[in-house]
Amino acid sequence: MNEPTSTEPSEHPIEGFVTLHLPCRYSYLRMIRQSVIDMSARSGMSEFKSAQLEMAVDEACANVIEHSYGGEANAMNNPNHPGLRINLMQSNDHIVIEIFDRGEGFEFDTQQVVNPDEYVANERQRGLGMFIIRKFVDEVTYERGTSSGNCLRLTKHL
Repeated sequence: MNEPTSTEPSEHPIEGFVTLHLPCRYSYLRMIRQSVIDMSARSGMSEFKSAQLEMAVDEACANVIEHSYGGEANAMNNPNHPGLRINLMQSNDHIVIEIFDRGEGFEFDTQQVVNPDEYVANERQRGLGMFIIRKFVDEVTYERGTSSGNCLRLTKHL
């Protein structure tokens, strides 16, 4: 498969672009969150929307570490581990975040989204990730097995 493209150049020219390639460790999520905050501020995105995007990206990256790669222990002391690649792209009216991994992948469209009311009523302590990802951004797409790996693309309009 080809690597996904995020925008049409003539329709939404990219005004800012950052790529991060980080080890598959939870301690690096802070760098990813800070990059999202910085890109959001640079674009003029409101603090509320920026916080939503930051939370969705953080949740998605944590899910990759835990579920796609089986936890950070699998990456420890392995210099050949593919880690996470994050593309942050800003255009005049939105930000796109692409999260690439070379892990197992999953069936995105069949993932259950937990209702927050049921979550609270059942005293669950985990499982809101898909809810956060789907509700806190404007568009979500997932491609499994591209030439660059699995790609979760999150779009947030300014």
